[in-house]
Amino acid sequence: MRGIAQQGVTILDIARTAGVSKSTVSLALKNSPLIKPSTAAKVQATAQQLGYVYNRSAANLRQGQSNIVGVVVNDLSNPFFVELLIGAERVLNEAGFTVLMAHAAENLAIQSKVLVSMREHNAAGIILCPVYDTPGDLPDQISQWGLPLVVVTHRLGKLNYDFVGSNNYVGIYQAARYLISQGHRRIAYAGRQGRSHITEQCCCGFLDAMHEHGIDVDEKWVIDVPASTEGGRQGLRALLSMDAPPSAVICYNDHMAIGVLSELDHLGLRAGRDLAVIGYDDIVEAAHTNPPLTTMAINPKRQGELAGRMLLERMRNTADAPYAAIVDPVLVARATA
Repeated sequence: MRGIAQQGVTILDIARTAGVSKSTVSLALKNSPLIKPSTAAKVQATAQQLGYVYNRSAANLRQGQSNIVGVVVNDLSNPFFVELLIGAERVLNEAGFTVLMAHAAENLAIQSKVLVSMREHNAAGIILCPVYDTPGDLPDQISQWGLPLVVVTHRLGKLNYDFVGSNNYVGIYQAARYLISQGHRRIAYAGRQGRSHITEQCCCGFLDAMHEHGIDVDEKWVIDVPASTEGGRQGLRALLSMDAPPSAVICYNDHMAIGVLSELDHLGLRAGRDLAVIGYDDIVEAAHTNPPLTTMAINPKRQGELAGRMLLERMRNTADAPYAAIVDPVLVARATA
């Protein structure tokens, strides 16, 4: 038996040891209802005893299909994407799929590499949270590979693919209107500008809300910084260096807003008293910052669940027209604004 394990255990070895046919072993290892529970238990116990490892890749090749779904996340340091991944993974696992996650780290070269790798590993489909500079024709390229695709958060070019995201224009517009209703007129917006659909939406929502209320926006109030906690710290330092700093700031995401809160605390200042702060996403951590963060909720876990269900539907119905699920942001007023 030791010699069998050293050479690599096969289905035939299990069949001989358990005293059953090769087909019975194959069905038992796949938990087929055609095999009696007692026989299945015997086969599986024998397989474990011999040290047999089921070769999922070989089985997928034989069956012409895969149970692996690739999820490519652009920034796993942002809790938003962790929550989104949890939602997608739950839906896909319940449907019998295994999630293979890759972190692109906002690097276009890494994203390209992992997408090719997932194609080579015969992934059944892909959920993609694209990095910032992703070209708009990437969905067309993946479609040519014959891979079902759902894009999440960032639109890429024409919306001729399945997509899950939020109405970012409305979200930032509502955030600005809320601050204006609280008496603020000197309001800043901190976030990446102009190089993607999502950043254009956010900036337009901010400017439209301000102009509709007759407020002239100083170009210095629109700050281009990384969408990270460090970007939030940089943004706050830029605001406070102005001769007449704004009294409020809307952040591109909660990750950035938490950086603003951290830097305020470092300087002995407090959000909600010395500066109104609004984030975007409503990650779990937002309710537990000090003070709790006012933000626009777009439910990242729910978006992940929607993406998972959308991909499952696309794998079943490849000829259907593209789906789109757009989440409407909801203001969650806490203590920072």
